[in-house]
Amino acid sequence: MLTCLHVRNIALIEEITLEFHPHLNIFTGETGAGKSMLIDSIQFAIGNRTSKQIIRKGEQCAYVRLTFEDEKGFGISYLEGEGYPYTGTTIELERILYISGRTVYKINGVTCTRQAVKELAALLIDVHGQHEPQSLLDVSTHIEMLDSFGDESFHTLKEEYKIQYMRLVEVKAELERISTDDRKKLQLQDMLEFQINEIAACNLKVDEEENLKSQYDILSHAEKILMQCQKAYDALEASEGHQVGALELVGRATQHIQDVSNINEELSSLHTRLLAAEAEVQDITYQMRRFVDQIEYSPELLQEIQTRLDTIYRLKQKYGSSIAEILSYQASCQKELEELLGSTENKEKLEKEVDRLEQALGQLSSKLTTKRNDIARTIEVQINEHLHDLQMPHAEFKVAIEPISSFNRNGQDSVEFLIRTNLGEDMHGLAKIASGGEISRVMLAIKTVLVLGDTIETVIFDEIDTGISGLAAQKVGEKLAVISRMRQVICITHLPQIAAMGDQNYLIEKTVVDNYTKTHLTTIDQEVLQKELCRLMGGLITESTLNSAKELKETANTYKQGIV
Repeated sequence: MLTCLHVRNIALIEEITLEFHPHLNIFTGETGAGKSMLIDSIQFAIGNRTSKQIIRKGEQCAYVRLTFEDEKGFGISYLEGEGYPYTGTTIELERILYISGRTVYKINGVTCTRQAVKELAALLIDVHGQHEPQSLLDVSTHIEMLDSFGDESFHTLKEEYKIQYMRLVEVKAELERISTDDRKKLQLQDMLEFQINEIAACNLKVDEEENLKSQYDILSHAEKILMQCQKAYDALEASEGHQVGALELVGRATQHIQDVSNINEELSSLHTRLLAAEAEVQDITYQMRRFVDQIEYSPELLQEIQTRLDTIYRLKQKYGSSIAEILSYQASCQKELEELLGSTENKEKLEKEVDRLEQALGQLSSKLTTKRNDIARTIEVQINEHLHDLQMPHAEFKVAIEPISSFNRNGQDSVEFLIRTNLGEDMHGLAKIASGGEISRVMLAIKTVLVLGDTIETVIFDEIDTGISGLAAQKVGEKLAVISRMRQVICITHLPQIAAMGDQNYLIEKTVVDNYTKTHLTTIDQEVLQKELCRLMGGLITESTLNSAKELKETANTYKQGIV
C-alpha cells in the first residue's frame, strides 16, 4: 500500500509530506483549492506524461516521491527479476522534472527508465480518474473493459491471438504489395530491365572514373608535359647541347669525397649521403624517361576517354553519385526484378499462409468468445448486486456480445454494455442514460467488481461521486468503505456522506503568502472534520449543522464497524 507521499514544487504545492491510512483516505477542499494536484502528483511519479508547466513558478525542478509497503510481494518480485535493490517490503518511486525538460526516474534510489517505473507502478497502484465515467459512453471501450475482468488464462489466450493477428496483418500487407495488377507489373518489369541493361552495357568498374580522369589530365596537357620533362631530363643527363648533367656532376663529387672519406667520420658521412643522392638522381632520371616514353599524344584516345567520362556522368545523374552507387542501384534493381518475376510463386505461399492464420485465428477467437461470455455472465450478477446497493434497486446490467465477420485485434466479437434503470423499460446502451449520477454509479459498480478481483493494494478514485447526492451518495460512501476493508482507497470527494466514511481525512486549502499562491494538504482531526462536513453540507457552521455533522460521522462509524 501507499504509505507516504512527498511533493515539492508541483503547481501550487511548495512542499508537502503526507502519510496515508491503510484503509479509506478522503481528501476534501474548496473548489479550486488544488485537489486535482494530489492525483497529478501521483500520476507524475508513476510515469504519466506531463509538461514543464507543472513545475511551480520560479523553481528549477519538480519532485515527487511515493513510498509503498508491498505486503503481497508482487512489486518485490518485479525488483528481484529486474535486479533492483530493496530492503524488507519497502519500495520507493521518485521522479524529478527539470525546467530544461530532462526527467530522472528512480526505483529505491537507483536511476531507471520510465518504462520500468510504469511496469512496477502497475503492480502497486491503480488510478481511476474523474473523467472515466464518460468513457463508459464510448462503446469501443467496452470490450477492453470486459476483458480486464478475465483471469490469467484468458489474458494468455488473448496474447496468443494478438500475436497471430499481427502476423496476419503483416502477411496481408505483403500480399497486397505484390498483388499489383498485371499492367503495372509489366511496366515495372520493363523499367527495371531497361535500367539493369543500360548499366550492364557500360561494364563499369569501381575505380574506373578516377583512372580515366588521370589519363585525361595527362593527354590534354601532353605537349606541355613532354617539353618540360625533356628539359628536366636534359638537366639531369648529359645530352646534345649539354656538356655535363646533374647526374655526372654528382658522380664526380662522390668520387672526389671518396678519396678523403676515410680521414674522419664527417667526411665519411658526406660520402655516404652523396652515394645516396647519386642513386636517387639515377632513379629519378630513369623514371622520368620511362614516364615520357609512355606518353603518346592521341586526339582519338583523348576523345574516347571524354566519351567514356560523359557516359559515366550521364549514368551518375540517373542512378547515383558514384560508380559504386550505380552498381549498388543495379543490384537492387536486379533483386526487385527477381522478386517481381517470382511474385506469382510467392503470392501462392502468402495466400496459403493467410488461410492457415485465419483458421488458427478462427479457433482462438472462438475460445475468446466462449470465455468472454463466461466472464460476462459472472460480472453481470456481481455488478447488478452493487448497482442495487448503490440505490438503483431496479437496475439491470447486461453485456451484449455479438459476432462480427472480420478479425480485429480483440477477436471476432462486438461488445456493448446495456442497462435498464427502471422497471418496464427496455435494455439500452449506456449512452442513453441521462443522469450523470447514474453513470457514476454504474462506473463505481464496475470498478468495485474489478478492484475486488484484482491484486493491486492501492486504489485511487478521483471524484467518483459526480452527479449524485442524498441516499445515493450515502450508498457510494458505504461502497467505498467496503472496498477499503480489502484495499487501500484514496478518494477525492465533495460529498459529506462520503467524507464522513474516511478512516483518515485530509483538507486541501489554498492560501496567499507574499503575493504567492500556495496549496496546503493537512491531516485533520475530528473537530476540524466536523467543520469541513458542515461546509460540504451547505457552508454554514452553526450548532445545528455541527450536530448534523457529528451525527453523520457517528452513523458512518457505526456502518464501518458492521462491515465483515
